Amino acid sequence: MITTEIGYIVSKMNEAELVLVGLGEELDLIGQFPVCERSSYLEKNENLLPFVRKIMIEEKKSQFFEVYDNLARCLKEKNYFIVSLCQDGLIKNSRLNQERIVEPCGNYERLQCGKACSDDLYEIPETFLSTLKKELSCKEDVLPEVPKCPHCGNDLVFNNLNAENYLEEGYLDQWAVYKKWLQGTVNKKVCILELGVGMKYPTVIRWPFEKITFFNQKAELFRVHSRLYQMTEEIKERGFGICQSPQVFLKELSNEF
Repeated sequence: MITTEIGYIVSKMNEAELVLVGLGEELDLIGQFPVCERSSYLEKNENLLPFVRKIMIEEKKSQFFEVYDNLARCLKEKNYFIVSLCQDGLIKNSRLNQERIVEPCGNYERLQCGKACSDDLYEIPETFLSTLKKELSCKEDVLPEVPKCPHCGNDLVFNNLNAENYLEEGYLDQWAVYKKWLQGTVNKKVCILELGVGMKYPTVIRWPFEKITFFNQKAELFRVHSRLYQMTEEIKERGFGICQSPQVFLKELSNEF
């Protein structure tokens, strides 16, 4: 991206009354490593694979801290809201205002009953991950059992879209906050940043953001993606496709704040 483009976006963010941000798959740590690096020990324990993903997130999360630090610097003192498709949950450890974030795809933070026998969500048992990590590293034949639902005894699974019976209650309250915030964007100057959002869940960010841009003549959309940066014909006057890694883009953008 050339300097003038960055300068234009900065000026639009500073002029905007509200800033809407969408974070997509290219910023999700889940997609940065194989499904399981220790699969030979889990052939008969596939229900442990999500917990191995959680361990891998913890092992590699430091490489993504800069992304959210850069985003927080860009949004400082702005009226913003963030819709994130990322399931790694790392945004919860950032300096961003948690009351201005919604994660409709869920994450690897809390557990639910695999059969959805109740709406209850649970924390990961304190020693479970450390025990699993230790036994995997020692190549133990006997691995710990997946935590069980206290109500029905079925396996607990992570509260995200990968769950067969995904409990949307985990994010719906915050989604209501987001919808109310959106109502305040009508006829306001809105700067929309769509970062690394592909076509996996287009109905959550990509298409709604285009719709907001189309109907609000004071809105401008900046779509950043390494491949899927193209803009629709209907909003090409106020929509800008930027072919770039969202990580690199955020680093360059934050340098201007």
